[in-house]
Amino acid sequence: MSWRLGIVEVGVIPRLPLNLYLPDASPDVLIDPPCYCYLASDGERNVIIDSGPDRARAVAEGLEIVGDTSELLVAGLRAWGVGSADVDCIVHTHLHHDHMQNDLMFPNAVVRVQRAEVAWATGPDCGRFYFGIPELVTALGDRLELLDGDAELFPGLRVVLNAGHTPGHQSVIVDSTEDRVCLCGDIVSLFANVEVVGSICPNMRETKDFLARARVAGWEMIPSHDPKLREHRWYVQPAG
Repeated sequence: MSWRLGIVEVGVIPRLPLNLYLPDASPDVLIDPPCYCYLASDGERNVIIDSGPDRARAVAEGLEIVGDTSELLVAGLRAWGVGSADVDCIVHTHLHHDHMQNDLMFPNAVVRVQRAEVAWATGPDCGRFYFGIPELVTALGDRLELLDGDAELFPGLRVVLNAGHTPGHQSVIVDSTEDRVCLCGDIVSLFANVEVVGSICPNMRETKDFLARARVAGWEMIPSHDPKLREHRWYVQPAG
């Protein structure tokens, strides 16, 4: 089964130190990393990988997002001819706020995430980038499906647990119409992180193990926050 893929930009996180991603970068160099959602369709099912941030909620938590995130996501879907009710599944690489705040826009979607990620995200040591998780779990009810490790979700679309960025982080492997693709999530934030591991991935061993696995597999690696994705062949120009 081959999947068509799209990359939708849904906002920007302004003024982050580049050395979070590239340790040798000067601490004075800043980057404005975009937030992306990824669309996958096999002609029968429409899947979103990560649903993006919510600007108002981020600001309320002291975090900045630039852009009308939900409107950008809707516009990207519209450009694909897909409405909110047409989304069958949301897969989360992890539950940091910039990847998961728009799930409830999609009333018919099953949401799939690692059990270990939900456990960490609702625990006392999860950190400031997790918020609203218990409320989301309650709101989703039986639409939330917890995964335990690697799993095939649909023919040609599967997840692999890698845990380098967060304890339950996963990446999504897709058999596209062109190649086998890895939608990396934050284990590879920038294209350069295929070779260089930054502090944003505190579990160095698991990150390096996954990158070695990816090299052997020959996947096309699609990072989570690289501005260069605006030039990618799958970048979706929002519909007006």
